[in-house]
Amino acid sequence: MLLLTCLCNDHPVVKVNAMVGEAAALPCMCPPDSPPYLVWQKTIADQALVVNYYKDDDQEENQMALEYRNRTELRLTGNCSLVIHSVCSSDQGLYTCYYKSKPLRHETIYLEVTAKQVQEKESDEPQSVWSTIVMSSVCGFLVILITIAAAYVIITCRNRHQIRRTSIATSMRSI
Repeated sequence: MLLLTCLCNDHPVVKVNAMVGEAAALPCMCPPDSPPYLVWQKTIADQALVVNYYKDDDQEENQMALEYRNRTELRLTGNCSLVIHSVCSSDQGLYTCYYKSKPLRHETIYLEVTAKQVQEKESDEPQSVWSTIVMSSVCGFLVILITIAAAYVIITCRNRHQIRRTSIATSMRSI
């Protein structure tokens, strides 16, 4: 996960990168004595969608947006980070963490979601291995066949040449 910080309208915006299907931790550094009140919202077309919240040991899921129920958790020990599990492309966007302090404080995070790269199918690999094995076997068979044919031709030629020498030597003796 990569964290980048930029200044936008005098508010630091932290950029968090996450892959589809993985978990993303959105940081929010609230004071240790907090939070009796904490809200995470996502801004969509100038409207705030409640992603998760915590108020006086209460965390009712019916207050949260449907698409985030059972997929988010708050880390309340040491900070107020939000963890989104099974990130999907629609999770990309601007999130804000509000926590009670005097005055009310907030941090803004931009979640950028990238798709996982598709790996080559495993079924393609064995097919190429089998084609390599078949081609190697055919080439090996052809090399053996050509070697046998060459040996046959050489032996046949030697035998003919030897028979001619013998017949010439015999005819020379008879003269």
